[in-house]
Amino acid sequence: MGGQTHGYFIIGTAGHVDHGKTELIKRLTGIDTDRLPEEKQRGMSIDIGFAYFNLPDGKRVGIIDVPGHERFVHNMLAGAAGIDMVLMVVAADEGVMAQTVEHMNILQLLGVSDGIIVVTKKDLVDEEWLGLVCEDIRERFKGTFLENAPMVAVSSVTGEGFDELLELICQKAKEVVPHKDVERPFRLPVDRAFIKSGFGVIVTGTAFSGEVCVGQEVEIAPLEIRTRIRSMQVHGNSVERAFAGQRVAMNLVGIEREEISRGCVVTEIGYMKPTNRIVAKLRLLENAKKPLKDGAPVRLHIGTGEWIARAFLLKGDELEPGGEEFVELRTNEKIACVRYDRFVIRSYSPQETIGGGIIVEPYPKRYRRHSPQYYESCVRKGSADYKETASVLLDEHRDGLKVSELSVLLHLKQEHTAKLLEELCEEGKAVKLSDVSFMSTKSYEAVSEELLHLLRSYHSKHPLHIGIKKGTLLGQLEGIENEAVLEMLLKRLEAEGKLVVEKEFVRLPEHSPMLTGRHLQIANRMLKLCANAGFAPPSTQELLQQFSDESEEASEVLHALVEGGQLLRIDEFIFHPQTIEEAKRIVREHISKNGKITLAEFRDITKTTRKYALPLLEHLDKIGFTQRIGDYRILRAHASCIEDGSTR
Repeated sequence: MGGQTHGYFIIGTAGHVDHGKTELIKRLTGIDTDRLPEEKQRGMSIDIGFAYFNLPDGKRVGIIDVPGHERFVHNMLAGAAGIDMVLMVVAADEGVMAQTVEHMNILQLLGVSDGIIVVTKKDLVDEEWLGLVCEDIRERFKGTFLENAPMVAVSSVTGEGFDELLELICQKAKEVVPHKDVERPFRLPVDRAFIKSGFGVIVTGTAFSGEVCVGQEVEIAPLEIRTRIRSMQVHGNSVERAFAGQRVAMNLVGIEREEISRGCVVTEIGYMKPTNRIVAKLRLLENAKKPLKDGAPVRLHIGTGEWIARAFLLKGDELEPGGEEFVELRTNEKIACVRYDRFVIRSYSPQETIGGGIIVEPYPKRYRRHSPQYYESCVRKGSADYKETASVLLDEHRDGLKVSELSVLLHLKQEHTAKLLEELCEEGKAVKLSDVSFMSTKSYEAVSEELLHLLRSYHSKHPLHIGIKKGTLLGQLEGIENEAVLEMLLKRLEAEGKLVVEKEFVRLPEHSPMLTGRHLQIANRMLKLCANAGFAPPSTQELLQQFSDESEEASEVLHALVEGGQLLRIDEFIFHPQTIEEAKRIVREHISKNGKITLAEFRDITKTTRKYALPLLEHLDKIGFTQRIGDYRILRAHASCIEDGSTR
């Protein structure tokens, strides 16, 4: 998905320990990225370092210095997340080493696609040796994204080669288009968090997407903690707004330093959910020492975080080196990630980079692991096409999705998600249920046919009933659990002329319940029995016992009469409507003379018993004719008069 981008450029360094990455950056920027006392003491980088400088055209470039020692590869992974290009550093006196190869593997797995090869320590070798080293580098980098990359030899001691390097960086800064999109929700994986005296908590990171401003409320995922941005800096300058692709330092309000660590993400509120299950397309490196077995423990690196996970293959029992397969990664704790994030896995022990890939589903629904249908949906999501993925997600959610829900699943701004959905509707792949709710065409057609089949079946079994109740429909439709979704479906199908909705009942347009012949005879007898019973009506069971020879038909007729309002079921009793009207008349006349009526008074006037009088009076309360106050009742229209103690 394209979008507006801003001209901020992030360079990362990579290469074996002690090959001169930090000195290279110091010569370029004047900044020493070794800031920790241990780094000064050891003479090598342990943690990520940051620097920046301005190109001749005024564009500010950020540089991330990553440690080369194999024990600190997890820090290197945190630094490599979010870079636009790499300076692959190889020392002239040593050439390509173990960490050079591992860093190259990591960069390729993270999707880095451009860079410059920098041969450092030129001053330590002669021209012949330098030529041999450069030739070996070319051979070792064949088949990688640096196969045809420009190469420059430099000396941080003499400064030789730095003009050429700077010229190459300028050229790359013009050629390479940062791939981060400001139209997606803001997201900044945290790579550092610390306390600054007088300010409080500061977090830093590279903004992966979106934009954010000072004063804005944000969320720390996956912790679901809300905070506010007090102030920000970008490449050392105070700013009011920060964009994708920038190195950002944020001063956050109302949060403790201990709550934040690498792996946390500062994000717009409501766009990221915690998860501990993700489905991904994994490629195992060709130089991995052994196959990856189903369920094997691995170290998972996403963004700036590292977690312990188990890798479950969606096909087969093991993945051979060089192979690619979909896997479910189950982490030991909740993590924050989004669709299409790149990741790297390292073996649990010994810790070696063995593979990586792209997340195709950060919030997978429950599925059968070896289901061909689910595997096919992963293949479609693996195309990394937002519209195709939106279509798959609609298929997976049979009851449809709201724009806001799909925005979280896609990690897209709601306006862009709405546009995708409208396009899917135009292409006939989605159906619009409301301004904010959509369903896949496949699901809509399947659910519609199932719903109409339920109606046809119901009418066949109960020809005298008006129709099926909405609640009954909801309980029988597979995959539809939301009343609002059912209402939208019914409204659309009614507009299409496929069904009729009458209050709580749904029927087919051609269905018209009519009592004829034997059914009509039974109905007339029932109506007469209930009318004659007056204020001592029969219960449902007592009424049906009068039709023991035709009990099944009688039950259907009674249901039809109650549905049609020709008889009323109050508790277990069946009243004739004229009895209800007579009760209203009696209550109205008594209250007009006496100001109120009690249960005992109503029972005596109607010459009935408490068994019948109580449910009848409660029915009058329920329909709003009367209002109970303590032991008596008044007409609902007089309720306002009780405030001053009057009952008139």
